[in-house]
Amino acid sequence: MRITPMDIRQQQFTVKMFRGFDVQEVDTFLEDVAQDYEALMRENTLLKEQLQVLEDRTRGLEERERVLQQTLVTTQRLTEEMKESARREAALTVREAEVAGEKLLEAARTEEAVIRSEIMLLKRNRRQLAEGLRSTIEMYQRMVEQDLRSSPPEDASPGADPSASAEEE
Repeated sequence: MRITPMDIRQQQFTVKMFRGFDVQEVDTFLEDVAQDYEALMRENTLLKEQLQVLEDRTRGLEERERVLQQTLVTTQRLTEEMKESARREAALTVREAEVAGEKLLEAARTEEAVIRSEIMLLKRNRRQLAEGLRSTIEMYQRMVEQDLRSSPPEDASPGADPSASAEEE
């Protein structure tokens, strides 16, 4: 049971003849107590209201903190996912570059083999041409030598045209 300031003001005491209290003094004291009690009740109500406001604010701050924590966790997770995605993409790019490099290297090796083959073919053709040319020259040389051996040396006459005798043959 709570005592209100009105209860304090309306409190009546029995007065005894002997050793009794001064009624005026008791009433004044009760009025002072009632005023103090009333002030304390107002202050208590005000403090309760302030406490409620602070609790509401605290709940709001706790909610914000929870949202910020979730945002931070989400951001960290997304950052890690982005890093991992970038790593995978970089690894894929490197692998694609390696495959492209291997293809280029293989193409260069194939082209080198073709060029070496063509060089060998050209060397063989040159050697065959040189041998053919040498054998042709040797054949003509033998023919010239044979022709020179088979025909008697002609006396060179002063008025004879050497080109005319060549045409006669």
